[in-house]
Amino acid sequence: MSDPEYRITRRLDNQQVIASLREGIKPDALLAIEQAWAPQRVTLKQALLAAGVPKDKWPESLHWNWSKKIPELRLLESNGFAIDHEGRCQGVMMTKTASYLSLIDNGKPLVYIDYLEAAPWNWKIPPLNRKGDYGGIGSVLFAIAVRQSIDESFHGRIGLHSLPQAEAFYAQVCRMQDFGPDPKKQNLRYFELSQKNAEQHWKDGGGK
Repeated sequence: MSDPEYRITRRLDNQQVIASLREGIKPDALLAIEQAWAPQRVTLKQALLAAGVPKDKWPESLHWNWSKKIPELRLLESNGFAIDHEGRCQGVMMTKTASYLSLIDNGKPLVYIDYLEAAPWNWKIPPLNRKGDYGGIGSVLFAIAVRQSIDESFHGRIGLHSLPQAEAFYAQVCRMQDFGPDPKKQNLRYFELSQKNAEQHWKDGGGK
């Protein structure tokens, strides 16, 4: 399988640009990402408070801190991926390969997306009339997880627990099956991508 080009959308002019992939990122890289993103989170929180935006309308990952996820990154089953453009990390993802087994395909192995987030400057925040700099980050990172699953001989199978604001994306765009709230994971809804839908996702350009 040839290496794909990863394209994200510059929202200023709706043009696609090529981003680069960093695979196997190390703890120091995760720390650097958080150091770059943390001031943006603070600025956004201040803007949301000043605008009187209800907290249930805030970006649900606003409180995340990637440096606190470093211990998980050190696990043998874990891998980290970053999408870069213009010398900045535009999005990051952590996956695991042993924590979950497929509910769709009778306990077969899958790649579990543990965390996935676009850089704060890319967030769309309608209450602030904020479009963000680049779009398509989530789609690119999801495609990378599918590719990892294929490379691991898991045939594209993916699992994840979704934040509520991302549920429609995983169900409609990514064609994942919704297994409903998981009481073991803060009642977040659990989604899976089957081998069949992974193959269709790739054919439709999910890997480009």
